[in-house]
Amino acid sequence: MILAAALAIMVGLTLGLLGGGGSILMVPVLVYGLGLPAKTAIAASLLVVAATSLVALIPHARSGNVHGRTGFLFGAAGMAGAFGGGRIGVHLPPTLLLLAFALVMLGTAFALLRPRSENAPTTSVNGPHAGVGLILVEGTVVGLVAGMVGAGGGFLVVPALALLGGLPMSRAVGTSLLVISLQSLAGFAGYAGHVELPWAVLGVVILFSSVGALLGHRLHGRVPERALRRLFGYFVVGMGLFVLSRQVPAEVQASPMYQAVFVARWPFWAAGAALSAVVLVMLWRDNRLVGVSTGCAELCRLPSDPTVRTSWRPRFLLGIVLGGAASGLFAGRGPTWALGSFDALVGGSSLLKVSVLVLAGVLIGFGARAAGGCTSGHGIVGMAQGARSSLMATLAFMIGGFATTWLVLPH
Repeated sequence: MILAAALAIMVGLTLGLLGGGGSILMVPVLVYGLGLPAKTAIAASLLVVAATSLVALIPHARSGNVHGRTGFLFGAAGMAGAFGGGRIGVHLPPTLLLLAFALVMLGTAFALLRPRSENAPTTSVNGPHAGVGLILVEGTVVGLVAGMVGAGGGFLVVPALALLGGLPMSRAVGTSLLVISLQSLAGFAGYAGHVELPWAVLGVVILFSSVGALLGHRLHGRVPERALRRLFGYFVVGMGLFVLSRQVPAEVQASPMYQAVFVARWPFWAAGAALSAVVLVMLWRDNRLVGVSTGCAELCRLPSDPTVRTSWRPRFLLGIVLGGAASGLFAGRGPTWALGSFDALVGGSSLLKVSVLVLAGVLIGFGARAAGGCTSGHGIVGMAQGARSSLMATLAFMIGGFATTWLVLPH
């Protein structure tokens, strides 16, 4: 119950800060944290998200971040769609719905993270530029999807309000809470009578998620709109990959192609070809020199250099992290710690292992700065350009690596 309460606070924090996404977390909390059946968890999630959204809506409304006309139009259409979605969802397999759900999330994230064109219309502070018909259609579709799978639909509502409705991100977040509360209640009504709910447990979950929602609102006003947009986009990417990885059919996971791509380790020649293709494409298309240590050095300048926020390198590093996380999710396993050799070489407590890792990171960072680049910068990009300095640096890297391996590993 303690873990479920902590995760409920996180759900509310997400709703209050981003205007959505928390409902995606709520179903796993109820299923894996509290052990509720799937259909019960879906119905309960709709009720919890509706109550939490209403709590989060109050401070946003006081701050003037709720556009009533758009919210009620979108919400009314969403209620109709969510009620119908709840009725349909009782009879459909959740795997198929969640697969489509994850693909929509990834498409939404792409739209949010894509750089805006200079000629693109700016959002209106006074109201939406979309017609009533378009708002009703959007609301019905979003409500239908949200009602079927037990999500509030905020990850769809916020982009729709911001990208198509013409609302600034701050008002889109506040207005989305009104929409989410309305359509979540309607979706819950669609499931009502088909499941039995543990009301005492739900009361505790709603309490903790409401606390998180109020905290999220206080943080919301301190985050710039552009940063909030990116944060929401990356959040949706992570959630989409998580949902997608959990809904891959067993027969697909057992196929040789899936095993070769996601589970088995790639042969050295395939990994090398993939790395070289990425490096050469970025060098040829955008004249960008790929380097991990250079990106880390830029991140260190973030507090004092505002231009780092617009640089591509931090996003490149984030992509590496997301790619590794996606690989682990689809493979069904976590990090192997250097194929188990780290645990074999460094025994003892976790504190000792963490200390060794921190020391290794400091040495790698110092060496990369002293050499003007790391193994990726010199060994891949520099060698591709035929730079003599990169040739010497790569030779030194290899000699040092072979020497360390000979000294550390038994032979």
